[in-house]
Amino acid sequence: MSMEEKSTYKTRVTLLQKLKDSHDDAAWADFAYYYRNYIYNIARRMNLGHDDANEIVQLVILKSWNKLKEFNYDSEKGRFRGWLCRVAGNEIRNYFRDQKKRYVSIEEFKTEDGRDTLEQFTDPEIEKIAEQEWEEYVPKLAWKNISESFEQNARQTYELFLGGKTPEEIAEKLGISKNTVYVHKNRIREKLLPEIKRLKVELG
Repeated sequence: MSMEEKSTYKTRVTLLQKLKDSHDDAAWADFAYYYRNYIYNIARRMNLGHDDANEIVQLVILKSWNKLKEFNYDSEKGRFRGWLCRVAGNEIRNYFRDQKKRYVSIEEFKTEDGRDTLEQFTDPEIEKIAEQEWEEYVPKLAWKNISESFEQNARQTYELFLGGKTPEEIAEKLGISKNTVYVHKNRIREKLLPEIKRLKVELG
């Protein structure tokens, strides 16, 4: 095991130990902060509406609280988020089953290719969705964590970059030079990339 892997292991074990302590309210608040929107995004990708997705988030967080003691980190068996997405997937499938029992017509539970929703969301499909969401979610979370450390002009510059604007368009819109646009972008990247790396290590 490399020094980086050892560091990763220790960091994650420390995080999980805190979460397993039901009296550690601060650690549990951190868990909800870091994972709530991730779970919500998975639910939305699995065709749930806003209100239903929020309900699923609450169920998954509660289920995770009750089952977290069963999770033991093992790099050979998978990441923590893999375990979490399976908990979310099971809750969402249970939701679909309950909904189908309530309605005579099940057409709304058909996908575009005619498959039943429950058939579409197999474990591999859920894991694929979860992985895709993770790759988008972590950079957004990292930006949220560091954005307030930059002045408004720099934040606007980066957000316009994310929106697909060119340096020329950004400079004109914000009334700054193109060189300043690049300075803002580079300053943010210097702080953003380490934060993305940190989150990937700590959140698994």
